[in-house]
Amino acid sequence: MNKNESQFMKTMGPVLFHYDLQPTHITSKGNVHKLVTHYGTFALKRTTMTQEQAEWFVHVMRKLERIDFPFFVPVLPTKYGDYTVFDGQFIYYLMPWYEDHHTFRHGSDPEEALLEELAKLHGLTERSRDTETQPLEKSFQQLKERWDLRKLEMEKYIDEMEKHTYYSPFELTLLTHFERTKQVAAEAEKYLEKWLDTAKDKKHQRSVLCHGRPNRSHACFDEYGTAYFINFERAVQDTPARDTALLFRHLFQVRPWDEHDGKHWLSIYEKHFAFFDDEKYLFMSYLLFPENIYQMVDHFKSPSRQKSEMHLVMQLERRLLTMKRIFRFVNSISKPS
Repeated sequence: MNKNESQFMKTMGPVLFHYDLQPTHITSKGNVHKLVTHYGTFALKRTTMTQEQAEWFVHVMRKLERIDFPFFVPVLPTKYGDYTVFDGQFIYYLMPWYEDHHTFRHGSDPEEALLEELAKLHGLTERSRDTETQPLEKSFQQLKERWDLRKLEMEKYIDEMEKHTYYSPFELTLLTHFERTKQVAAEAEKYLEKWLDTAKDKKHQRSVLCHGRPNRSHACFDEYGTAYFINFERAVQDTPARDTALLFRHLFQVRPWDEHDGKHWLSIYEKHFAFFDDEKYLFMSYLLFPENIYQMVDHFKSPSRQKSEMHLVMQLERRLLTMKRIFRFVNSISKPS
C-alpha cells in the first residue's frame, strides 16, 4: 500500500469499519473511491447530503429494489444494516463496482438505452392523484415568476451593455441573437400556459420517480449497452416531463442532432411511457426556455471566471444553435392549436 493509500486508510478507516473492508488497492476520482478487496471491488461515494436527504435517498434505493427495477447500481448495507455512514462531516454509501464500457458488442446506442430505461423507471413508479387546481396554479406561478426574474435580469444586462461605445465579441454575439432568445422564451411561456389549461381540465394527475440528473455520467454501461443508473441523490417524485427534459437537454449537448433525431428519441421514450397532452406541453416548455443561454451570460459576468472570452463565445454560439434546433424540434412535435 503506497503513501496515498495509507493516508486514505487513516482517514477513512472508521467508515470502512462499518463494512469490514480492508482494501488492497485504492483509486480515487473526485468523490468516488474504487476499493479493491479480497471480497471484490467496490465504489465508496462521499456526499454532502443532509441527514434528511440521506433518508429520502435510502427510501428511493429500497423502493427500486422492491419494484425489481433492474437498471440501477444497488447500495450495499453496512454490517449493521444501514445504507449510509455519517462521519460527522460527510455521508457515505457503498456500491459494487460496475466497470463502465464505452464500446459495445452489438453497436448499441447509449442515448437510446438511457431513454428506454428512464421511461421504464417512470412507468414502474407512476402514481395518480385527483387533480387539484390550486397546487397546479401555484406551480405555474412559481415557475412563471422564476422565469420572469431571469428575463428581467437579462434585460437589465442588455440595457447596460448597449450603453457601451464598443462591444466585446461575447457582447456582440449576445446582442445579435438576444431578440430571438426573447421570442423563444415567450414560446416557452405559451406552452406553460397550455400545460396549465390542459392539466386543469383533467380528473387525474400523475407523478413518477424522477432520477433528478439523468445523463451519461450518471449511468454505467455493460458490454452489451445496458445502462445502470447511479447517483439518485437528487431523486424526486415529480412530473415525468421534468426528468425527460433534463435528459434531452443533456443529449442536445453531447452529440450532433437535428429535429429528426429529437423525434426519434422521443418515440423511443414514448414507446415505453407515453406522455399525456399536458405533460408534453410542459416538456416542450422546459426545453424551450433559454436558461442555458442565460447561464452563459451569468458566467461571462462573473468576476471569478477563468475561461477566455473566445472560449465563452464559442460555447454561446453552440448553445444558440441548439436553441434554434430545439425550436424546430418542438414545432415538429407540437399539435396544432
